[in-house]
Amino acid sequence: MTEKSINYFNKIIMPFINEHHADIMDDMSFTIEGSVGLGIDDEYSDVEAAIYLPDNVWKENGILQINLDKLILKTNLWQQGGSGIQVYPLSWLLDRQGENILKGNEIEWEKIQFDSLFGLFNLHNDPIWHDPQNRLSKLRDLTTPDKIPEVLWKKMLLEKLSDFVTNGMHEINRCVHRKNYVDALIPLGEAVKALLEIGFIICRRYYPYRKHLSWAFNRLPSPVSNLENSFDLLSISNNWQERMRIMETIYNSYKAYIISTNQLPELDFNRVNLIEMPLHDNEFYIAKNVLNNPNWKDEQVVIMEKTLKLGLEPEAARWVSWWEMV
Repeated sequence: MTEKSINYFNKIIMPFINEHHADIMDDMSFTIEGSVGLGIDDEYSDVEAAIYLPDNVWKENGILQINLDKLILKTNLWQQGGSGIQVYPLSWLLDRQGENILKGNEIEWEKIQFDSLFGLFNLHNDPIWHDPQNRLSKLRDLTTPDKIPEVLWKKMLLEKLSDFVTNGMHEINRCVHRKNYVDALIPLGEAVKALLEIGFIICRRYYPYRKHLSWAFNRLPSPVSNLENSFDLLSISNNWQERMRIMETIYNSYKAYIISTNQLPELDFNRVNLIEMPLHDNEFYIAKNVLNNPNWKDEQVVIMEKTLKLGLEPEAARWVSWWEMV
């Protein structure tokens, strides 16, 4: 954090809380979020912070939120719009799992939404300002990226690759061919976002909220961070063919790294085509099923044999299984 930010919380916010809400100081877990917490705030930044209280304490202290809102209006050094110190019940922390984790219960990783990983990024990167119960530090220790089961990293990677190919490149290509350039901007944003997030996943790192993605991406380890120049070229290009070529270059770099490190052997990259894409849906479908059930391919062989015995074409096997005709 910058000296400006440190002074603001040390000399304005904390003394106010200590004067007016000293009785709940020991119950607070207080963290500084966003660009202010990361120390990259500028003239366009707002100030964001979060205070977590045990649910019963939170319920009885709504006046803390009201007082903080008034204080921010009077003292805020950043943009007023979007600024705030939010007071939450502890049960809301970490996709409503934080309190259970602190009680020693097992982390249900599969219930944490992939696109909520920026919450974990915040937990591991935002400064802990006041936490006498040591809750946030304990959660950091319990939720380091190496704690996530490998199969979930694979599922996250598969989902982001699918977003880039299916909702990104495929849609951009169709829009450009139709000369629907305004419409093409929508999947372009989806594709760039997915490409940045893929970089974090293959590095086994949590990614931040979208407005900090490129900043954090450039701080990833090599070889992923080496793609910074490609993203810079993408940001200044106004030519659709060039944009797609740059994104394909980034994708191919990822693909080579993923294959060389054996991060997603369940996906046959040779059958994922970024332009014509006659096969990609099927390959993502296969990989997803294999990740959910390692015996899936063997089961499909049995289904295919039964499909042929029914006198049907091989292409019908998927529907034979769907309707449980076997």
